[in-house]
Amino acid sequence: MQPKGIILHSMSEYLVWKGKQLCASDFLKSIGLSVHGFIHPNGAYEKMVESPRKAFHAGKSLHEGVSGLNSHYLGVELLVPGVNDYGSFSKKIQTPGTYSQEQFDQTVKVFKFWMNKYNIPASRVVRHSDVSGDNVRGKGKGKTDPGPAFRWDDFQKALVS
Repeated sequence: MQPKGIILHSMSEYLVWKGKQLCASDFLKSIGLSVHGFIHPNGAYEKMVESPRKAFHAGKSLHEGVSGLNSHYLGVELLVPGVNDYGSFSKKIQTPGTYSQEQFDQTVKVFKFWMNKYNIPASRVVRHSDVSGDNVRGKGKGKTDPGPAFRWDDFQKALVS
């Protein structure tokens, strides 16, 4: 696959699933999903799927007339600190300060590396909510991550500086 873009996601660092506490990568594996990498709150990057191989992260998605973005876009999960259920996760991605400066800086570094390696324009660096929102999945069914807690405008500026 020659990646056309990159999708920024977020999920909880730890989740409770079927009575067990799982780290993000184990949770994704348990439900048959994957992502190219995780960026931990301390800024550490953890690879799950080698780029540019296909990962299963976008689900029902659409950007610039292209659907099924798993086959076309790389994906990274920003990990929200702690153990969260959907309610606490949803609240945290709305709350300024959820994402660390270390995460922000590492995300810029990883995305710029991929943008240069695969000739990906900044216009194809998108949030999960941009490509899998209610407009794609139906009212109330869209993705909302990484949410307003992530400084998207600052991130976009950093990608082109």
